[in-house]
Amino acid sequence: MKGWQFNKEESSEKFPDEMAWALFCTVEPKRMDTTLPFYYDESVFRFSNGTESFYFKISPSYHEFEVNVKDASGELLYYQLLRTVGKVEVLEDRRDHGELLIVMNEDRNRTVTTIELTVRPRFRVLVKEHYV
Repeated sequence: MKGWQFNKEESSEKFPDEMAWALFCTVEPKRMDTTLPFYYDESVFRFSNGTESFYFKISPSYHEFEVNVKDASGELLYYQLLRTVGKVEVLEDRRDHGELLIVMNEDRNRTVTTIELTVRPRFRVLVKEHYV
């Protein structure tokens, strides 16, 4: 786990591009409108790590990220609809380990929330709140 520290001057890319998402999720997205650039579109990624199945719905321009995780029998393990996502970063993307960092800082003055979401080898989520 790499962790994260709030930096007001941070100005790197806010969301991975379509290719980075496809590589991380190991599938092509299902796009709502392929005539729009990826950033302005809504994209759905459905993939599995062999144990859990994942559903990611991403709308970068609206700062939204929906996460749905189910076990092998289809039972819901985790669901979250995030509407204040300021940044998503791929922390690690290897065959045996995949991890995302989701930073929720839109419309916030006092705190920033980070979510470290691991999809490989097993699902894990760590939620942290940081003072600005």
